[in-house]
Amino acid sequence: MSKVVYILPQYDEWTDTHFYYNYELINNLAGRLDIFVVIEKAVGEIKLNASHEVQKNQRGFFRFCEIFSILRRLRREGYDNFYVHYSYYGALAAWLVARFYGGKVFYWNRGMPWLFERNLWEERIFGFILRSTILVTSPESLAKEYQKRYGVKEYKLLSNWIDTERFRPREDKMAMKRWFGVEGDTKIILFVHHLSERKGADLVAKIAEKLSDLPVVFFVVGDGPHRGKLEAESVFSAAPIRLLGAVPNRNMVPYFQAADVYLMPSREEGSPHTLLDAMAAGTPFVASDIGGVREIAPPGFRDFLCPPEDVSCFADEIKKLLLDSGLYETLRQEGLEFVKNFDRERGISEFVSLFR
Repeated sequence: MSKVVYILPQYDEWTDTHFYYNYELINNLAGRLDIFVVIEKAVGEIKLNASHEVQKNQRGFFRFCEIFSILRRLRREGYDNFYVHYSYYGALAAWLVARFYGGKVFYWNRGMPWLFERNLWEERIFGFILRSTILVTSPESLAKEYQKRYGVKEYKLLSNWIDTERFRPREDKMAMKRWFGVEGDTKIILFVHHLSERKGADLVAKIAEKLSDLPVVFFVVGDGPHRGKLEAESVFSAAPIRLLGAVPNRNMVPYFQAADVYLMPSREEGSPHTLLDAMAAGTPFVASDIGGVREIAPPGFRDFLCPPEDVSCFADEIKKLLLDSGLYETLRQEGLEFVKNFDRERGISEFVSLFR
């Protein structure tokens, strides 16, 4: 059985980020891997079916030294694979341990990081990590882009996965909508993301304005720097916009089950998990045609991918879905079938295969 150290920058059962899926993955690896989790920062009680340790020092160089010390000890105990989720400190410490004591370092990163604003020092560190470790990402097109932009030498593909049973559609969608205080023929357009321009939060009110002739309400789930401006815009919006704040990922299922359309107008994405969440709940989506989105969209959905910032396209495609019940049901069923390709067992099997 492979021995793996899984390095997490944060553990928080109530996180509103994709980190929650990491915890679910770890808890489903029992019996498949000998896994030890190193957590850089923990909030609340830790509920993991794996041995774990929380590093205590949160300050710069001392933080790095503590992680290095933990990893060196684990290497001596036979752990020879280091899997790092995002963390710079964790990646550098794992690289150093592997260099002196042997082992492999896998670094997970999925997105379009070349669009981020970093200072020169951070950019150099990031590039060094990508070139010195085995990059774990997906889909293939994104991996090739990392190679071109950062000189990545080796990569492995690891798909996102979804617990389709947890997100399965509710038979009575109207009951779900009434639970949120939405009555009659009103349709829910759901946006779930960090409220930033990078994720298209500044486009929500503009899209809502173009849908003012339809009985719709926008549910905006998340928090971030654009929240204040969106709150101000929502006051004057012709189509209602409800800002619901950050919601723990573990509690997001009812929102996807109640929604009629999921909207993702991001300017930057990798292989977004929320699209799988939407399909598993039987909710068609309209999304930006960026990153690896097209590669996880069923064929019928590809007509509903828009250029980033094209407000008219997003609005028009949402209207098309809401006004054609036959088309809507066809896409709904296609999404439910397609998302089975990303079931939990596939994700677990792919993860275990990384270390063979």
